[in-house]
Amino acid sequence: MKFSTFLLLLLVACKLSVAQQSVITGKVISDDDKLPLPGVGVKVYKSDLSTTTNLDGTFKISAKPTDILIFSFLGFETKNITVGNQKTINVSLIVSNTLLEEVAIVGYGSQKKVNLTGSVQTLRLDSAVNTPVTNTAQLMYGKFSGVQLTQGNGLAGQDGSDITIRGLGTFGNASPLVVIDGMQFDGLNEFNRLAPSDIETITVLKDASAGAIYGARGANGVIVITTKQGNGDSFKIEYNNYVGTQTPTVVPRFLDALNYANLTNEKYKNLADGRAFNPRYTDPQIQLILTETSPFTFANTNWAEASLQKAVTQNHFVALSGGKGETRYRISLSYLTQDAIVKGNYNVDRYNFRANLNSQPKKWLAIGNNLTSNYQKIDAPTGGLGSVNDIISSFSRNAPTIPLYNATGGAGFSDGAIGNANASYPVEFNFVRTGVTGEYRSNDFQFSNRSFFRANILKTLSFESAITLSADFINRSDFRPVNVDQDDLVVTTAVNRLENNSIFNYRILNENLLRYNTKYKKNNFNFLLGYSTVYAKNDGFSASQSKFPSNAIQEFEGGASLPPTVEGNGASENAIQSVFGRMNYNFNEKYLFEVNVRRDGSSKFNPSNRYGVFPSVSAGWRISQEKFMSKILEGNFLTNLKLRGSWGRTGNNGIGNYIFSQTYNAGLDYVLGNSIVSGVALTSLANPTIKWETTEQYDIGLDASFFKNKLSLEADYFNRNSYDILYTNFPIPLTLGVNSLAAQNSASMVNKGLELNLNYTHKSKRSVSYNVGLNVTKNAKNRVTDLGNGVQTINNTNIIRAGDPFNSYYGLRMIGIFQDAAEVAASPVQYGNSRTAAGDIKYADVSGPNGVPDGVIDDNDRTVIGNPYPIWLYGLNSSLNYKGFSLSVAVQGVANVDRLLKLGGAEPLVSDRDNALDYWRGRWTPESPSTTLPRLGGVNNDNTSTFYIQDASYLRLRNVELGYDLPKKLTTKMKISGLRFFVSGQNLLTFTEMENYDPERAANSNARLVPLYKSFTGGLNFTL
Repeated sequence: MKFSTFLLLLLVACKLSVAQQSVITGKVISDDDKLPLPGVGVKVYKSDLSTTTNLDGTFKISAKPTDILIFSFLGFETKNITVGNQKTINVSLIVSNTLLEEVAIVGYGSQKKVNLTGSVQTLRLDSAVNTPVTNTAQLMYGKFSGVQLTQGNGLAGQDGSDITIRGLGTFGNASPLVVIDGMQFDGLNEFNRLAPSDIETITVLKDASAGAIYGARGANGVIVITTKQGNGDSFKIEYNNYVGTQTPTVVPRFLDALNYANLTNEKYKNLADGRAFNPRYTDPQIQLILTETSPFTFANTNWAEASLQKAVTQNHFVALSGGKGETRYRISLSYLTQDAIVKGNYNVDRYNFRANLNSQPKKWLAIGNNLTSNYQKIDAPTGGLGSVNDIISSFSRNAPTIPLYNATGGAGFSDGAIGNANASYPVEFNFVRTGVTGEYRSNDFQFSNRSFFRANILKTLSFESAITLSADFINRSDFRPVNVDQDDLVVTTAVNRLENNSIFNYRILNENLLRYNTKYKKNNFNFLLGYSTVYAKNDGFSASQSKFPSNAIQEFEGGASLPPTVEGNGASENAIQSVFGRMNYNFNEKYLFEVNVRRDGSSKFNPSNRYGVFPSVSAGWRISQEKFMSKILEGNFLTNLKLRGSWGRTGNNGIGNYIFSQTYNAGLDYVLGNSIVSGVALTSLANPTIKWETTEQYDIGLDASFFKNKLSLEADYFNRNSYDILYTNFPIPLTLGVNSLAAQNSASMVNKGLELNLNYTHKSKRSVSYNVGLNVTKNAKNRVTDLGNGVQTINNTNIIRAGDPFNSYYGLRMIGIFQDAAEVAASPVQYGNSRTAAGDIKYADVSGPNGVPDGVIDDNDRTVIGNPYPIWLYGLNSSLNYKGFSLSVAVQGVANVDRLLKLGGAEPLVSDRDNALDYWRGRWTPESPSTTLPRLGGVNNDNTSTFYIQDASYLRLRNVELGYDLPKKLTTKMKISGLRFFVSGQNLLTFTEMENYDPERAANSNARLVPLYKSFTGGLNFTL
């Protein structure tokens, strides 16, 4: 009887237990336009159970009748619903009138955006990324104020963009610190290799109050990336792809064969100054060039167009995500392949893998692991990707009279004037040969893993510990084959050679965080205390072997007859130890206050200077929360208004590892008696007092929103002063016995600017929604303020001195072209040269030995002639959606920036083989005197001057995407969540005054870099 009763009670309990837990389904729509809302968070109150709505707004979650479901979505008011006896719960969310729920990512956590007191800006990537970017930084163009991106190279595998935040603050590496899911990286390599569709947010911490929590690594700004995570109680499969082509944005135009021959002869005629001379090309040869009757003797080769091609690129991405209860996961795999726009055996393949796992096995314990890895494989001819630069230089270095191919089908080498008295020069590089000779392979595997746990010690106190291991293994193989060409005079490779190189880099980061949050009446406190340590080591070696029996054998121990050579690449290691803390206080979310402090110790410095302290203070006032603003807010014109200000210091330890330690130069052998004795010598003095570079920054900001948050405004003024900058140019007494000094902390530099961000979002009841965002940055000129005991640095093109922008362009100021001998005679003598004549550039007499004009043109007349840093940065981003159709357009540009262009044909017919850009057909001649272009073969026309400075301002149509989502009725019948087709373009149009070269080129780049590319792609996004 007892057993029967027990069994009956057990069955009833089980039935009640089952009854308590049931599956709730439903749909979430917008109250404004009744459209479904995808991505809405659905969470069981006081539980770890959560999910998000699908593309059609539907959801499914397990809950008990007593549970409360919380529905939350950015830009909408949160709604709480008790389950009760309901099996289906349909929810209509109301558009929020406040920004209280919007969260911004900051260092070591997140904060409500309305409570931020620092300058922080975030880009959210909620859906698939279809922009045809090959490196992640390209997603940031035109999206952030105060952030300048520069892509100087269009070569696959080397097309990453540099990022500068709020101006240049160091003479060295200015790359920001990158934090990806808590994993910290110096430089942009790991960031650029992320799969864009994995990214959820990109946040830029711009001012010192936001970046000071990273201390000695935050002086150049911080970029924080979070990746997408899985959702509980829902399984999702995503597949995205695109396929397209890439072509150069601009191809330089050079002289054709006939103009090249005539202008070359004209140059030698002018150099002769009326004396007899040997023309490069004789009259019969000019005739052959004109008639093109002997193409293998005298061709008309456009080396730029012949060497460039339409390259194919494609990207495939697949992700699986989901979870159950307290465990969530997301796994993704992507593949990107990219050919070079330069002809030859160049190809880059990249594979990405990511696995994010989060779980909460106990109410008080959360654990997680973020694993990311990528593998990049580069195939190229001998010399690797660097050999492309040789091909690019051939655009201007190869005469157009040389054929691309010779009569036997081999690579063209010379034209018919090679045997003349004034002989022509052969090709320097021909892609027909350079682009296919030999084999280069690079295998680069990067791996980063972060494991963490977070324990809630008390309701208000938690402890988190994480360990990150990052490793990079690179293996390179470069085989140069025997290369003997019997048909021409090409320098042959008589002995083949194999070079192998291996590099091993790894980094270990441990972080421990204690968080305490408490509230007393209207006073809210948040405390963070942390300790971290980083250890990094770089090592590697290289080996080579020569004279293999066959070009087909490309492995060591393959029978090479010459012994191998092996050498190390130079091992190095460094470590950082840090203690840091943060306190946030707000009174009723009206008065805001934050303090950060970090103490860093780095092995890169002498023990006496090893530690540095980097504090920051910021405050904010939410004026819109004041009672006197209530009537103003009632009209819905103004929704939110906040004033904020900050001050702080951040550091920069991006220097060499052993500058403070004295080193000796080996290999300085000497003769003692009749023997050679190995010796070492002290040739450079160390700097034992070296310390941190420091950046002090002030920021004043205003945040406002209008019309129920449809229009938002953010404005900032910043003043960024960097000091103790490392500098190397100091006077050295000859009696000291050394020829260089290690860098000294002696220089300082300042950057100031204004930033403005505007964003307007509109959603109508007619299925039309659109968004327009504008950002503008006005920079004051970057200025070096002091060099300490150092002296100014001047080279042929640039200057570093106090009072001017760093590395300003430095040269003579052109004021015209001499038109006749009388004008020459009436002008100052230029560099003491009596050959100055009509057609030469006329320079301004700016100064002399005593600082005043002296009637002589010499180096004393050189002055700052250009600024390599833009004064204006701007971006315009817009999107339009209508009944499944979507269009997005991004425009970006810079203004008031200069570039110096002397190479690549800008300086005409420089050597005995160089060509000139096509506009030199309008050069000065006695028959057609020009007022803008000098004569060929003149005097002092090659001096660096304003003649070679070009305005590099540009406006670029950065991205355009047109897409269509299949109707929900159709995808439901297909039993899929969504299907979207799209076409996209990148760098489609550029408006600029710069000719022949892309204006985005880096400030000190040369003409040997591959042109940037424009892309046309098409693809699909599939969700199951």
